Amino acid sequence: MKYLPLLAISLVMGLLACTAKPVLKHINVKEAVTLLASDANTLQIVDLRTPGEVQETGMLPGAELINFMSADFEQKIGQLDKKRPLLLYCASGSRSAQAAELLHKEGFLTVYDLAPGMSGWLASNQKTTKNK
Repeated sequence: MKYLPLLAISLVMGLLACTAKPVLKHINVKEAVTLLASDANTLQIVDLRTPGEVQETGMLPGAELINFMSADFEQKIGQLDKKRPLLLYCASGSRSAQAAELLHKEGFLTVYDLAPGMSGWLASNQKTTKNK
Protein backbone atom coordinates (compact mmCIF):
# COMPACT_ATOMS: atom_id res chain seq x y z
CA MET A 1 0.00 0.00 0.00
CA LYS A 2 2.86 2.38 0.73
CA TYR A 3 4.04 2.00 -2.89
CA LEU A 4 0.70 2.99 -4.39
CA PRO A 5 1.47 6.76 -4.56
CA LEU A 6 4.84 6.02 -6.17
CA LEU A 7 3.19 3.70 -8.69
CA ALA A 8 0.55 6.33 -9.48
CA ILE A 9 3.20 9.00 -10.06
CA SER A 10 5.22 6.67 -12.28
CA LEU A 11 2.14 5.84 -14.33
CA VAL A 12 1.23 9.51 -14.82
CA MET A 13 4.81 10.40 -15.78
CA GLY A 14 4.88 7.53 -18.28
CA LEU A 15 1.65 8.66 -19.88
CA LEU A 16 2.87 12.25 -20.10
CA ALA A 17 6.09 11.11 -21.76
CA CYS A 18 4.12 9.19 -24.39
CA THR A 19 1.86 12.13 -25.15
CA ALA A 20 4.48 14.88 -25.05
CA LYS A 21 3.82 17.70 -27.46
CA PRO A 22 6.54 18.63 -29.92
CA VAL A 23 8.82 21.44 -28.74
CA LEU A 24 10.07 24.27 -30.93
CA LYS A 25 12.61 26.62 -29.39
CA HIS A 26 14.52 29.49 -30.98
CA ILE A 27 17.92 29.62 -29.29
CA ASN A 28 20.90 31.97 -29.26
CA VAL A 29 24.57 31.06 -29.69
CA LYS A 30 25.22 30.64 -25.97
CA GLU A 31 22.30 28.20 -25.67
CA ALA A 32 23.50 26.33 -28.78
CA VAL A 33 27.01 25.95 -27.35
CA THR A 34 25.53 24.51 -24.15
CA LEU A 35 23.25 22.21 -26.14
CA LEU A 36 26.11 20.95 -28.30
CA ALA A 37 28.22 20.24 -25.22
CA SER A 38 25.48 18.44 -23.32
CA ASP A 39 23.62 16.54 -26.04
CA ALA A 40 26.28 15.79 -28.64
CA ASN A 41 25.49 12.07 -28.87
CA THR A 42 21.80 12.31 -29.69
CA LEU A 43 21.53 15.76 -31.27
CA GLN A 44 20.99 15.93 -35.02
CA ILE A 45 22.56 19.11 -36.44
CA VAL A 46 21.40 20.33 -39.85
CA ASP A 47 22.95 23.13 -41.87
CA LEU A 48 20.28 24.46 -44.24
CA ARG A 49 22.58 26.65 -46.33
CA THR A 50 23.81 26.16 -49.87
CA PRO A 51 27.07 24.32 -50.57
CA GLY A 52 28.63 27.66 -51.58
CA GLU A 53 27.76 29.25 -48.24
CA VAL A 54 29.22 26.26 -46.41
CA GLN A 55 32.42 26.43 -48.46
CA GLU A 56 32.91 30.07 -47.41
CA THR A 57 32.47 29.65 -43.66
CA GLY A 58 32.50 25.95 -42.77
CA MET A 59 29.85 24.25 -40.64
CA LEU A 60 29.06 23.64 -37.00
CA PRO A 61 30.95 20.55 -35.81
CA GLY A 62 28.90 17.42 -36.47
CA ALA A 63 26.45 19.12 -38.84
CA GLU A 64 24.92 17.56 -41.92
CA LEU A 65 24.25 19.73 -44.97
CA ILE A 66 20.64 19.61 -46.18
CA ASN A 67 20.17 22.56 -48.52
CA PHE A 68 16.81 24.19 -47.78
CA MET A 69 16.60 25.40 -51.39
CA SER A 70 17.30 22.03 -53.04
CA ALA A 71 14.67 19.91 -54.75
CA ASP A 72 15.40 16.94 -52.49
CA PHE A 73 15.07 18.88 -49.21
CA GLU A 74 11.87 17.15 -48.07
CA GLN A 75 13.24 13.71 -48.97
CA LYS A 76 16.46 14.27 -47.01
CA ILE A 77 14.68 15.79 -44.01
CA GLY A 78 12.34 12.79 -44.05
CA GLN A 79 15.34 10.54 -43.32
CA LEU A 80 15.99 12.23 -39.96
CA ASP A 81 14.81 10.67 -36.71
CA LYS A 82 11.75 12.55 -35.42
CA LYS A 83 12.36 11.30 -31.87
CA ARG A 84 15.90 12.71 -31.59
CA PRO A 85 16.45 16.43 -30.90
CA LEU A 86 17.25 18.51 -33.96
CA LEU A 87 19.27 21.73 -34.21
CA LEU A 88 18.73 23.75 -37.39
CA TYR A 89 20.69 26.73 -38.65
CA CYS A 90 21.23 28.75 -41.81
CA ALA A 91 23.09 31.98 -42.59
CA SER A 92 20.98 34.46 -40.61
CA GLY A 93 18.05 32.53 -39.16
CA SER A 94 15.38 33.05 -41.80
CA ARG A 95 15.50 29.64 -43.52
CA SER A 96 16.00 27.82 -40.23
CA ALA A 97 12.94 29.53 -38.73
CA GLN A 98 10.86 28.39 -41.71
CA ALA A 99 12.24 24.86 -41.58
CA ALA A 100 11.77 24.69 -37.79
CA GLU A 101 8.09 25.56 -38.11
CA LEU A 102 7.66 22.96 -40.85
CA LEU A 103 9.41 20.18 -38.93
CA HIS A 104 7.62 21.08 -35.73
CA LYS A 105 4.30 20.64 -37.55
CA GLU A 106 5.57 17.37 -39.06
CA GLY A 107 5.96 15.92 -35.58
CA PHE A 108 9.65 16.24 -34.79
CA LEU A 109 9.63 16.06 -30.99
CA THR A 110 12.31 18.65 -30.25
CA VAL A 111 13.41 21.28 -32.75
CA TYR A 112 15.96 23.98 -31.92
CA ASP A 113 16.43 26.90 -34.29
CA LEU A 114 19.74 28.77 -33.99
CA ALA A 115 18.09 32.17 -34.42
CA PRO A 116 21.16 34.25 -35.32
CA GLY A 117 22.34 31.55 -37.73
CA MET A 118 25.93 31.15 -38.87
CA SER A 119 26.42 34.91 -38.85
CA GLY A 120 25.72 34.98 -35.11
CA TRP A 121 27.86 31.89 -34.55
CA LEU A 122 30.84 33.47 -36.30
CA ALA A 123 30.30 36.85 -34.59
CA SER A 124 30.63 35.00 -31.27
CA ASN A 125 33.98 33.58 -32.40
CA GLN A 126 32.75 29.97 -32.30
CA LYS A 127 34.62 27.24 -34.20
CA THR A 128 33.50 25.76 -37.49
CA THR A 129 34.62 22.72 -39.42
CA LYS A 130 34.95 22.03 -43.11
CA ASN A 131 32.14 20.29 -44.99
CA LYS A 132 32.15 16.49 -44.64
